[in-house]
Amino acid sequence: MVSLGSLLSAFAITNFVRIGNLIPSGMSGTSQIIILEAKRLMNVDLPFGIIYFLLNLFLLSLVFKKLGRKFLTLSFMHVILTSILVSIIPSFNITHDKFLIPIFGGILNGLGSTLALRANGSAGGTDFIAIYYSIVKNKPQWDKIMFFNGALLIYSGWTYNWDLAFYSIIYQVISTKIIENYHDRYKLSSFNIVTEMPDAVCTAILKSTRHGITKTDGVGFYHNRPKTILYMVANAFETQKIIDAITLIDPDAFIEISSVDRIEGNYRQKPLE
Repeated sequence: MVSLGSLLSAFAITNFVRIGNLIPSGMSGTSQIIILEAKRLMNVDLPFGIIYFLLNLFLLSLVFKKLGRKFLTLSFMHVILTSILVSIIPSFNITHDKFLIPIFGGILNGLGSTLALRANGSAGGTDFIAIYYSIVKNKPQWDKIMFFNGALLIYSGWTYNWDLAFYSIIYQVISTKIIENYHDRYKLSSFNIVTEMPDAVCTAILKSTRHGITKTDGVGFYHNRPKTILYMVANAFETQKIIDAITLIDPDAFIEISSVDRIEGNYRQKPLE
């Protein structure tokens, strides 16, 4: 998944970003700005791959103590592969349409980043910062990265071309929205479980995840039988695992699942490996 994600990200850069002279998000965009500035101010052609790699190395040094070894390994695998593939993949001149370039380039880049994230890695760069603060805040922080990208585009528009900056915004928004929709590690869900086998169900749940469970006694009105309501909050990516654990013990359990916008208090976020 990480390798395929790298291929999609690199393809988006070579066949859409470069064709449309866009400024992509995060460290890809920062690398592009540095290359353009070096050319404009010093007439020096800098290699994208090396600049992109060094910037990622710098961001990694800021957050590596909080993030797991496996996550960092997979992330840097994505960074290195993308750096290499950008130099290898040719431009196929798929389209020169100024509207299609940011749309489909953003889709491909978003899918490339999402594949890496769903494999418990990342696309590196500002993903390191977004994931670090998602862990700290217990909620997705991808929208906050848009502030950095916005500043990057304002500088690009002021220095080079406002039209290209606006097209780059389209590219970045589409890419970010795809990541937000398909990366569910830091999205939260609440569970209300009605069961007649609360102790066995709780034991099964705690074998699959380590979130607290609150028990409340109740009565089923239709049959006038005692019931227990179990309440818990877990990450969205754990949902199916929790459902399987419940139904294995009590196939007749009633399970209601809702999205959670925000929580306060002690909550265990599963650490990145």
